[in-house]
Amino acid sequence: MTYHSSPMTIRFPFGVPVACLALAMTLPVSAQQPQRPPVRAITRIAGDLYRVQDSDHYTMFLVTPAGIILADPISADAATWLKAQLTARFPNAPVRYVLYSHHHQDHASGAAVFNDTAEIVGHENFAAALAAAAGQNAVAAKRYAAVLPPESTYRDRRTIALGGRRVEMIYAGRTGHAPDLTILHFPAERVVFGADFMAVRTVPGSNTMGNGAPIEEYVNALKRVEALDFDIAAPGHGPVGTRRDIADHRRYFEQIAARVSQGIKAGRTLDELQAAKIMDEFREWIEYDEDNDVNIANAYKTLSAPGR
Repeated sequence: MTYHSSPMTIRFPFGVPVACLALAMTLPVSAQQPQRPPVRAITRIAGDLYRVQDSDHYTMFLVTPAGIILADPISADAATWLKAQLTARFPNAPVRYVLYSHHHQDHASGAAVFNDTAEIVGHENFAAALAAAAGQNAVAAKRYAAVLPPESTYRDRRTIALGGRRVEMIYAGRTGHAPDLTILHFPAERVVFGADFMAVRTVPGSNTMGNGAPIEEYVNALKRVEALDFDIAAPGHGPVGTRRDIADHRRYFEQIAARVSQGIKAGRTLDELQAAKIMDEFREWIEYDEDNDVNIANAYKTLSAPGR
């Protein structure tokens, strides 16, 4: 069952004066073209567990007899839209918990929309990571203004129980992407949710290995996901997949680290490794053309660093 928001169609009348057309041609593209409305949908994944799409971001919610458990609010706009949808479709089920995957503003903004009925929960590293991110400069402070710190936290693992249902929050471990990544496991539905560090047939984003953090951190985080009992992987970006897809994603990290390391030991340059298409078995994955060579470059830099 899928619910979609309706995109807006804008039509312009004939007979626009030439002078107005000339003026329009001098304006920036952003001023000439209205911003496209977000693509939004709610899809049942398993039982009473639903996946929410907000363009290229996704979250989850579980409906129970005592209310709703929601994962990331995504953004203030998305949360406002979602609250209206939930109120209309599940009028006797207020959101009782918001469970953060991590502090990044494109996943964690907008929890205030649900805070009249919900407890906000995140990893114990969330607040410090949020303060550090927001404190970088004025632009960052504005970007993170809509992210509320959690009202309660956990360290390694926490079970959220509501209406006879449960969701397990598991710390994924510190990675170069974020120090507060949380895996959400829905055991009855046999589904896992995680944002940014796990994906299905999608090459990791170009910023994943760009800060010099050990690639093994991602391998270890994905192994924590694989240790859970699940059938469906529903990441914060991209398509839904299976346990095998999470194993394949881990294998991407393992193989890029091994192959780049071997190339460095053999005296090969970065250009040579990129030209050799050392990760070409993943060429059918989403974002391969955009991000794979950048990932090789970031891995090369990290693994070439002194002390490696």
